Amino acid sequence: MDWIAYEHPLDEKTRVYLRIEALLLQIEAGVDGVDAVRYPLFFGGLFNLLDLLERTDVRADLIKDLERREGRLQAYINHPAVDQATLHAIHGELQRVLQALCEGHKFGYALRENRFLATVRQRMGVMGGQCHNELPELKLWLQQSTQARSEQAQLWFEQLSVLQHALRVELKMLREQAEFQSLVAENGSWQSNDEKLSLLRIRVPAELPVFPLISGHRQRFSIRFMHSQGMQGSQERISYNEQVPFQLARCQG
Repeated sequence: MDWIAYEHPLDEKTRVYLRIEALLLQIEAGVDGVDAVRYPLFFGGLFNLLDLLERTDVRADLIKDLERREGRLQAYINHPAVDQATLHAIHGELQRVLQALCEGHKFGYALRENRFLATVRQRMGVMGGQCHNELPELKLWLQQSTQARSEQAQLWFEQLSVLQHALRVELKMLREQAEFQSLVAENGSWQSNDEKLSLLRIRVPAELPVFPLISGHRQRFSIRFMHSQGMQGSQERISYNEQVPFQLARCQG
């Protein structure tokens, strides 16, 4: 069966992590396409990420979360029921990530100090200001060869490599510590009381014309499936009032 996957954060820290992950993917996708038309994909993602990093202490949160995960792994070292080779590999990666986090500067520090990026960022914050005709520095930069632009964009992106690696490890461990359960939403709705959760992962059969709306908090949440026809034209959202088989993984932080 083909599935459409959805994720919903249940706390603010996880919400920030997912936003950063999405922006990093956008920036990475834009590295090789920084030309006179597609440059907003790269620069827009980069500047949105810098804005987000300035408002949150992601580095401290990641250090705290990864140190907690390392502590949990310690309890399984030499446990006879655990694959020790795999455990030591994961533990070694955690230690390397934590060392890089503790030794590094605040994320995006050098990018914020770059005069060219600061000029472009300031202008792109104005509505319609991303037009390179109003930014002679950007206009000149875009006249370089494709290779030169991509190499420079890659160098800027590499300054976020510690963030990208640490976030990938944290989200991988968060997602994989919960298995999917097969459930049925009667009349298109489902709700639950749980222990403190950080993330919901939902899979919906691709052939069903529905999408989930999720509300709640870490200990209580509800899922309401809406009809995809409500996405067309000016119609309001339409509740789907039939049974919906779906899969759910409840991830604790």
